[in-house]
Amino acid sequence: MAEDAKTENCGAMEADIAAFLLEQNGRGLSPNTIKAQHQDLEKLVAHAAQEKWGSWDVRPRDVQRLALGLGEKGLDPASRARILSTVRGFFKWMYETGRLSRNPASGLRNPKLPKRLPNFLTEGESWNLMESIAPIDFVTSRTRCILEMLYACGLRVSELTELDFQDLDMRGRIMRVVGKGSKERTVPFHDTAAEALETYKAFRAEFISSKKLPPTAALFINQKGGRLTATSVRTFLSEALDDAAIRAKISPHALRHSFATHLLNKGMDLRAIQELLGHSSLSATQRYTHLNFDQLAKTYESAHPRARKH
Repeated sequence: MAEDAKTENCGAMEADIAAFLLEQNGRGLSPNTIKAQHQDLEKLVAHAAQEKWGSWDVRPRDVQRLALGLGEKGLDPASRARILSTVRGFFKWMYETGRLSRNPASGLRNPKLPKRLPNFLTEGESWNLMESIAPIDFVTSRTRCILEMLYACGLRVSELTELDFQDLDMRGRIMRVVGKGSKERTVPFHDTAAEALETYKAFRAEFISSKKLPPTAALFINQKGGRLTATSVRTFLSEALDDAAIRAKISPHALRHSFATHLLNKGMDLRAIQELLGHSSLSATQRYTHLNFDQLAKTYESAHPRARKH
C-alpha cells in the first residue's frame, strides 16, 4: 500500500511538471527553451526522489538543499542559475494556479555570476573569415551566405535556421525575423549579404533540381533537402575558422556579438542596436559598452574641454 501511494505521488508530481511545460509552450516559448526547462525540472524531480518528497508541498529549506546540491556537483554558476530560475518559475506557477498554498521557492537566490564579456571577432578577423570562403558550389555558397547573414544582421543561430524565403525582401534589403518568445522584428541587410544570398539561392536551386529534392520554404537546407540545424551551422563555422587560420574560440553567437560591438564602435546608438538584436531590455545590450571602453576613453580625452591634449 505504501509503495502504491509513493508511485501515485510521483505520478502526480510528474503530471504537474507536464502541465507547467504545456502552459509554457502555450506562452510561445521556443522549443529549445521548453527542452531546457524540461531538463532543469528533471534535476528537481531527481532531487525530490533522493530527498523522498511526498509532494511539492515542501519547506523552503528543502528547496534550498537543491541549490546546495547543484553547487556540490560542480555545476558552473551560470548553469546553476538557469536551473534555479526554472525551479522558481515552476513553484511560482504551482502557487499561482492554486496547486500549492505557499511558494517554498520564493526566497531561492541565484549564485553570484562572474562578469564575463562576450567573445567576438575583430573587424579584420570578420573580414578575413568571410573572404576566406569562395562560393563556388552549393556547400561553399551556403557557408558563405550563413556567415554573412549572421554577421550582417546579428541573428541568433535559431533565428537563422528558421528563415523561410517569404521572410526575405530582396528589393528592400530587409528580412522578417522571429526571435525569442515568437517576437517578430524587421532587420536590414547590406548589399554584400544580398550578393551572398543571391549566389546561394542560385546554387541551391541547381542542387535541388540535380538531386530531385522536393521544394521547401526553408532558406537554408541540408544535403537531403531538410531544414538546416544549429549544430550544422556550428560545424560550418568551425571549419571556416580553421580555413581562415583564426584561432579564437568563436561560436555562431559570437558573430552576433561581433555585429553589435562593431556597430557600437562605429557610433551607432545603443537603442538602435537593441532593436536590431531583438533585446527586450536595454540592459541586455549595455554589456557591449564594456567592450569598446578604450575607444570611449580616447574619444572622451579628445573631446572634453578640460582634458589635457597630447
